[in-house]
Amino acid sequence: MKSEQARLLIGYWLGTVPSPDITDVEKRRKIKNEEIQEKLRNGEMVYGVTHFTPAMYLQYELTRIKLDYTVYKGETLGDYPCRVFCESDLRQYYDDNRDLFTRYFGDSFGFEEVAMIIEKRLKEKEYEDIVKDLLCKHEEWK
Repeated sequence: MKSEQARLLIGYWLGTVPSPDITDVEKRRKIKNEEIQEKLRNGEMVYGVTHFTPAMYLQYELTRIKLDYTVYKGETLGDYPCRVFCESDLRQYYDDNRDLFTRYFGDSFGFEEVAMIIEKRLKEKEYEDIVKDLLCKHEEWK
């Protein structure tokens, strides 16, 4: 649960979740399940899951938080500065990881085709680094 607490704190800073408290996740799950059931009773279309278990809902929130971070353009998040990746950063990653950008028959995707994917991958790495740092800083989570 330590990692989940760090990720929920990031979600709170992003505005993805209204509270970083792990106990509030269950409250939000119940509300989400009630909303889904109300739509079903009203004959509305519901896409995806029609009932979240506690584990499913936690994973749903944590996935949303990570995805929101990959497109976050703020300068800081909590006490953490956020990098703005320039083209040279993206090109360096592309050059260092060419094997990640090949098609089935071995030909490569061009840099322009994958630049957005590279930026998101670098943001994911930055996100994981923040999680690790938060775990080191918060002794009460250990």
